Amino acid sequence: MRTFGVVALLLIFGFIFRSGIGWPSSGSDGLVKKPETVIRSAEESKEVRFLGENPFTLEYGKLDGDIKRDLEALRDVVINCQSLTKNFDAFHLPGNPEIVRFLQGANPENLAWIPAEHSLIKRDVGLLDRNGNPVFFHRLSGLQIEYRSAGADGKHWTDDDIVVR
Repeated sequence: MRTFGVVALLLIFGFIFRSGIGWPSSGSDGLVKKPETVIRSAEESKEVRFLGENPFTLEYGKLDGDIKRDLEALRDVVINCQSLTKNFDAFHLPGNPEIVRFLQGANPENLAWIPAEHSLIKRDVGLLDRNGNPVFFHRLSGLQIEYRSAGADGKHWTDDDIVVR
């Protein structure tokens, strides 16, 4: 029985040694450091898959369109995203840049509804309307979002705002 236990321990140590799992090492400062993890997360290992033509790619910012139609196209794409993404309402997406990145593929499914490059998307600002103003995303509930353009005057919450729910 003891022989079996010794053999089992030797096999376990051999597996640990061969698989590269190391013991925590002690650095020059005397602190024990955790071994580095080589495995990438699921999000890092998958490539973003662009879903192709949709209301956003077909309508948003087109010459013959208008701001209201742009916001409706955006709403339609977000609704599609909500239906394909598990627990969409649980994600912390506080504003325009975060929602745009989520729609560009920075989500658990690595699905992109809007392209990485678009003339009305500015890095760290997010999605702009036709007047060059950031679109305001206002979450009314877990799944319902209001989309607001500041209109011609460039100021939100004025009479010329264009709003789509």
